[in-house]
Amino acid sequence: MAAASTTTPRRGFFAAYRQGFNFWSLMPLLAIAMFAIFLIYPLVRMFTESLVGTDSDVFGVYVELFTKAYYFESLLTSFGISIVVTLAAGVIGVLLAYLVYRFNVSGKIVVRAAVVLTLVSPPFIGAYSWILLFGANGILRKSLASIGVDLPSIVGVPGMLIVLTLQGLPFVFLMTSAALSSVDQSVEDASINLGRSRTGTFFRAILPLLRGGISTGMLLVFVTAFSDFGTPSIIGKNVRVFPTLVYNSYINEAQGADFSRAASLSVILLVICLGALLIQRSYAKRNAFGVTAVTPLAPKALSGWKRVLVNAIVYAIIVIAVLPLLTVIVTSFLKTEFQRFTWNFTLDGYTTDASLLPSLGNTLLFTTIATILCTIAGCLVGYVIARRKTRLGGAIDLLSMVPYAVAGVVFGIAFSMGFGNSPFFLAGTGLILVLAYFMRRLPYSIRSVSSLLSQLGTSAEEASVNLGVAPSRTFWRITLPMVLPAVASGALLTWATVIREFNATAILYGSQTATMTVQVFSNVSYGRYENASAMGTILIVVSLIPVVLLMTAFGKDEKILV
Repeated sequence: MAAASTTTPRRGFFAAYRQGFNFWSLMPLLAIAMFAIFLIYPLVRMFTESLVGTDSDVFGVYVELFTKAYYFESLLTSFGISIVVTLAAGVIGVLLAYLVYRFNVSGKIVVRAAVVLTLVSPPFIGAYSWILLFGANGILRKSLASIGVDLPSIVGVPGMLIVLTLQGLPFVFLMTSAALSSVDQSVEDASINLGRSRTGTFFRAILPLLRGGISTGMLLVFVTAFSDFGTPSIIGKNVRVFPTLVYNSYINEAQGADFSRAASLSVILLVICLGALLIQRSYAKRNAFGVTAVTPLAPKALSGWKRVLVNAIVYAIIVIAVLPLLTVIVTSFLKTEFQRFTWNFTLDGYTTDASLLPSLGNTLLFTTIATILCTIAGCLVGYVIARRKTRLGGAIDLLSMVPYAVAGVVFGIAFSMGFGNSPFFLAGTGLILVLAYFMRRLPYSIRSVSSLLSQLGTSAEEASVNLGVAPSRTFWRITLPMVLPAVASGALLTWATVIREFNATAILYGSQTATMTVQVFSNVSYGRYENASAMGTILIVVSLIPVVLLMTAFGKDEKILV
């Protein structure tokens, strides 16, 4: 009896250990390790590089930022432009999302597809397109001038505001649409029954429930606008913004392999964007209501002049948003003379650039690999955050949000310093580009999966485990099919944003790994407009692939594109 009493507990202990320690017990540690290697390490490496100055004052660049007008004014200009763009994209994006979600707008699938397509265009394509239309020799500007309508050139701050607002609009639209889908119809019904008008109901009852999604979208707009150097380079003219200083410092210092100034400026840019992230998280947490829609908000049927007005507003926004894309497509078939388009049809843009096919191959290869990695890792990490409530869960959740706030140029410089030199020597390789894309866009898949899982019950999974199915098999056979729409939408967003990535690519690419965004920028810079338009058109067409696949797999329900 004594022997039995001493051995039974030991068998029970090891049995409990074996049962408790499985793949999902190891997954939080793997997630932490992944973020430590591909996020924390390069950022820390960049910070330490910023402290290696050429003089005795290691904080010299930081002091110069606040004492020299050259730096300080650039920083204020970037702040001002980014704030205006964030507010404008927020207002327009919320308005568009609400009108499309709540009312019988014609062709909703077309509207949503158009919004997704605007994500694909590289940041500077919009700037380039607006110059073609309303620049000093713009097609529409000269046409209007011929009938007596003289418009000022769009080059400068006005053009930057327009282009950056249109770039940020899809983020607010998609996040607001997702937030609207989680609002229950009973919220609106209760407010109206208590005597509020529909307008008052929106502002007092529905809008507060959307603040988390809206603030996330606006955070992405702010980071995108604050960190973009491609758009100011094309349309900014003499406007000096902070990201341009960061990029120019890196390029200039690369000649002497002294990156301290570029690293210091990158750290400042990183701190500002991380500060925006912390403010957004705090705001979203204070305004989190934990509402799950049992009966989602029902679309309302409009008729007569009201429906005409709503359709006019929606399609006016959409036409303006896709006008740069249409301009790129049309001008890809027009011949240029002395860097000006003529109305002569040509295919030279597609046939005269030897870099087109190699850059297209690189783009498709790197985008596909990064999207697959993001999808797999996003499913696993998203499940850990939503279902495996461990002590590391909070840290993983926070780390998964950090890439949102790391600007593309900062990511590029951090990866260049962390993995481009000793001991990895990956500079200019396809691997360093894929790793940068993977970590930069991983949050889209993680948030898509974790957000949907947090709204779904656990009864099906618990029943599977109770019937003896291992937790890992339960995930693949029960959980994954339930979140497949979220996985698909996360993959779509990942593909769309990776394929247009320019800021990080401009830092990391090599002569054999240039992507189409880099080649488009090069063509625009050297005045090869028909080649730039041809490559831009190919990017637009390629971006349709995941949209078509989603519609084929899930049907023509426009909500798959949210």
